[in-house]
Amino acid sequence: MRKRNGLRFITVLILMVSLLIAGCSSSNSTSGEKPVDKDSLKGKTVKVLISAGGTQQFNAWIERSKEFAKQTGIKVEFIETPYENLLEDITTDGIANAGAYDIVAYLDAMGSSISPFLEPLDSYVKRDNFDVKRWPQSIVDLSTFEGKLLSLPVRAHVQMMFYRKDIFNKLNLQPPTTWQELEGVSKKITENTDTAGIVPYYGAGNNGQNLYMWTAYLWSKGGDIFDKDMKPVFASKEGIEATQKYIDLHVKEKVTPPGSVTFGEQDARTSFKQGDAAMWIGWWWVFSEFNSPETAAKEVAGNVGFAPVPAWEGQDSKANVLTFPLAMMKGSKNKDAAWEVLKWIAEPQEELDIVTKAVKKEVPAELQSTVVTQLDNLRNEELNQLSEGFFNVAADNFESARTLPMIPEWPQIADVLSAAISKMATGEQVESNLKDAAKKVEDILDKAGYYK
Repeated sequence: MRKRNGLRFITVLILMVSLLIAGCSSSNSTSGEKPVDKDSLKGKTVKVLISAGGTQQFNAWIERSKEFAKQTGIKVEFIETPYENLLEDITTDGIANAGAYDIVAYLDAMGSSISPFLEPLDSYVKRDNFDVKRWPQSIVDLSTFEGKLLSLPVRAHVQMMFYRKDIFNKLNLQPPTTWQELEGVSKKITENTDTAGIVPYYGAGNNGQNLYMWTAYLWSKGGDIFDKDMKPVFASKEGIEATQKYIDLHVKEKVTPPGSVTFGEQDARTSFKQGDAAMWIGWWWVFSEFNSPETAAKEVAGNVGFAPVPAWEGQDSKANVLTFPLAMMKGSKNKDAAWEVLKWIAEPQEELDIVTKAVKKEVPAELQSTVVTQLDNLRNEELNQLSEGFFNVAADNFESARTLPMIPEWPQIADVLSAAISKMATGEQVESNLKDAAKKVEDILDKAGYYK
């Protein structure tokens, strides 16, 4: 995912200000409050905005929408846009209230910015007795703003640790459960093979990708980004120790590939797939990619195992979770039909069937989605037997996971923290950089009125 350029960011800000002045965020829609005659929805077309890139889960929805159209008479038109244009496209349509899109997929971090354009789903949920508790609370929270459910978390990712089973077996190693063990295992691998122990990603930018592994260290140490008064506390004693441990993998212990200092998440993922490192911590959806002969090096494919994200000694693991949910636009002219599409995509059996067929390799590679978000499906016995318990581990991580702050100022704050991580990975001092970043973050929130 590439960072949006400054011009587009300014454009979005101008549009947002225009919205606030015009008061366009209000909605008097009564959709969702009364029962709907399903026959009246036949012939409707629901337009769904998704990010381009050939995502397997999106591909599966597109393929299956043909059968949905036959059964319901509702046509689903998927519109792809580059990820870097997604926020702007949603914002532009939201301000115009034009109804160019009925449903939109978005990164949860965009939620606070686009929430004025999204239709609350609570009345639909109540009317149809729709069970929101089917999902882990951690990801429902990311779809909820000011007490209103604004989207369905049908696409979500939790961090897991992936490792080369062949290398671990050769050196008689066990997957590390603590950060201390991870460091020791990484040293043994680096010293006894031509493979790096682990490949992190410290590069600045990339929508703050280098913060995800850092926060896993920080949170499991007992540290945090903010206190209850929204004062930055990541430069605390715990924060300094956690950050030093994370940075030392590259700077001191030298158990990482040299390029890690500039890597984004995709770079590190590619490095692991090419066989450059024996461990990688990141989003769970890549498991099938790592083990596929079509996408991974010969020595990697079929040799990748999984485990929970490590923790500090005596502490609980704190993985990150992010979501890419689906929401209904306030400007939609087909809200009842759009709700039927949302329910169809969120149907438990639909999700389970997509992933089961993928795990069994009964569909082409471009349709092999392994993304499961609903609790019953994550704990499904057959699915876990087919995957050696992969989804049970993911479920445990989902239930204990934490999320990055959902505030409008987070993109600015993420830039500050991401730059600090990058500097420290080049060898700059940890404590001074953290304290400098904390001051910058506090200034951002002070100007935004958090401390008045």
